[in-house]
Amino acid sequence: MAISRRTSLAALATTVTLVAAGCASNQDNTGTNADAADAETSTITIAIDVPFHPIFDYLMATSAPDFEEMGYDVEFEVLDATTQVPSFGRGDVDVITTVPSFQPRIQEQYGIDTTYFFPMARWTPGPELLVAPDSSVDSIEDLAGKSVAIAPLSSRFGAEQAAVAAATGDTIDEYFDLTETDAAAQELTLGRVDAAFVEAPATAPLLAEGYRPVFSVQEAFEEAFGDPAVMNGGFIASTDFVDKNPEFVDALVQLTQEAWTLYQEDPDTVIAEAADVSGIAADQLTLVGEVLNLSGTTEEQKKVTEQDVETWTEIYPLLAESGFIESAPADPAALFQITGE
Repeated sequence: MAISRRTSLAALATTVTLVAAGCASNQDNTGTNADAADAETSTITIAIDVPFHPIFDYLMATSAPDFEEMGYDVEFEVLDATTQVPSFGRGDVDVITTVPSFQPRIQEQYGIDTTYFFPMARWTPGPELLVAPDSSVDSIEDLAGKSVAIAPLSSRFGAEQAAVAAATGDTIDEYFDLTETDAAAQELTLGRVDAAFVEAPATAPLLAEGYRPVFSVQEAFEEAFGDPAVMNGGFIASTDFVDKNPEFVDALVQLTQEAWTLYQEDPDTVIAEAADVSGIAADQLTLVGEVLNLSGTTEEQKKVTEQDVETWTEIYPLLAESGFIESAPADPAALFQITGE
């Protein structure tokens, strides 16, 4: 999701010497981290491409003392969808928060092997295909060859492309008369298209007016892969970084899980801290939490599981067929660090 705002928060006032395992943040253009032993001090930079994930914002606001006690100098940055991956490719940031669909792209464009190690969100329900209240369309099959609006595919994460391919066997632009536009919902409400892909919270006013979902990414993935909560955005770092800095990775995962548990027990506290550091209104952050189903996420869904790897092993070939990536990874399991059953 593209934004124009860029925010940087230094988690510590002074740079500290890292723990013996070390964690170097400067990567060369191939994504190879400098050895921690070669650097007296270093800052670890964690980035996200949206400013309004309540859990990330809470970490940004409160985690400095915890990381400092562990010996880490950590900086959080809010970038946008057009700058986060290039920043990672240049070695400006160490950990990014994005979707597994971008991991093959990072390898293709920058030659960096990556590891996904913590899920911050899942497609529940993800994008939905809506039709007008008086439409006779009841399913995706009824829309074959029909006009469908969607946000520019270059701005998306591949979910719609993979879901349509899984459900129909065709690419999204083969199956529909596709219109890519920044105003997909408006195209639908003006009657210019038969259906539109829309994602919450933008679906809320349409549903209130009687517009109906006839297809969802969540349902398509569940039917195709038996997975009702496909993992999407989460923490990703170079495989080299993850291998060299397991203590830091474990610490980041633990603090994130603790923040998530607090959100589920006392959301007002998390939202208040997140709003203060991000500048996003508390009610908007609350809405985002509802859209991401943060309160309903299970403990197992806060981990990377074998099911997640199996699902993405199936999704990658669909993304390749759709042109989202050049080719499916030869060893998808190597892109993930499993932390759950």
